[in-house]
Amino acid sequence: MVDWNKAFEFTWRILVFIVAIAIIVVVSTNWTRWEGGEGWQRTNDAYLQSDLTPISAKVTGYIRELPIRDYQRVRRGQVLARLVDDDYRAAVAQAEANILAATAQHGALKAQHELQLANVQAARAVVASTIAVREQNRRDLNRQQRLLQTGSSSTEAREKLETTRARLEAQLAENRAQAEAAQRELAVLDAQIAQSEAAIAAARAALVVARLNFDYTTIIAPQDGVVGQRRVKPGQLVSVGSQITTLTPLPEVWVIANYKETQLAHMAVGQEARIKVDSFPGHTLRGHVQAFAPASGAEFALLPRITPRATSPRSCSVFR
Repeated sequence: MVDWNKAFEFTWRILVFIVAIAIIVVVSTNWTRWEGGEGWQRTNDAYLQSDLTPISAKVTGYIRELPIRDYQRVRRGQVLARLVDDDYRAAVAQAEANILAATAQHGALKAQHELQLANVQAARAVVASTIAVREQNRRDLNRQQRLLQTGSSSTEAREKLETTRARLEAQLAENRAQAEAAQRELAVLDAQIAQSEAAIAAARAALVVARLNFDYTTIIAPQDGVVGQRRVKPGQLVSVGSQITTLTPLPEVWVIANYKETQLAHMAVGQEARIKVDSFPGHTLRGHVQAFAPASGAEFALLPRITPRATSPRSCSVFR
């Protein structure tokens, strides 16, 4: 006699097994298509991100004042720290004095140049005067020669005129040399004036640097935001590049959301995004997809993870 209860139970178990196998096959073969299908894609692997600007010292000095608190909201141009500026203030004063000295030296050289111009003109006038006297001596000597031929003059008078002519020739050569030296002195003064102008320019550049260094003793916020924890205390010596604090600009904040590759099939830049933040329960923020990372976050890490090739990397989408 057939035990229908056992037959029914066996048949039921076989059907359950077949249905289970069918479900497993269907789910395993279509899971990726279902997961990457059109519609909303969700992830809990997301976090807020913002630019972080290190605020560092540009000059060396001791901290005089820190007029901010940790995690304080600040405005652009607000003072974050002040360094002891006595040395830099003195450097500015010294640079200003160097400009005055260089300017005075330039003025003295210009005045000396004008004086030398007058000396050149005077030397040329002396040369012209000597030439005129020499011409008069030449005429007198010619006249004396004619008188000597007629017996109306003596040899002694002619010799005196010849001696005077020789003396005038020597004096004319000397005057011309002096005029040439005075003219060349003008070229020397021109070079000195150009050098003094370069010195003035260098002194002005040094003043600009001194004023910049003086301004750098006051560290200000480059933009609106929230400062982080202070890294220094009043009285502490800081050098160039020493970090004072950090600044997070607000409201420039975005969301880094991590998705599987299968979820990115129908995502595109510009699509609407809805964001829920744990800090604001019950509120939904709206944004849009701004960009996709070219690779998973592990690829950009300092020490990338070594994962099997069969493991799907996680890609990042950025929302604002």
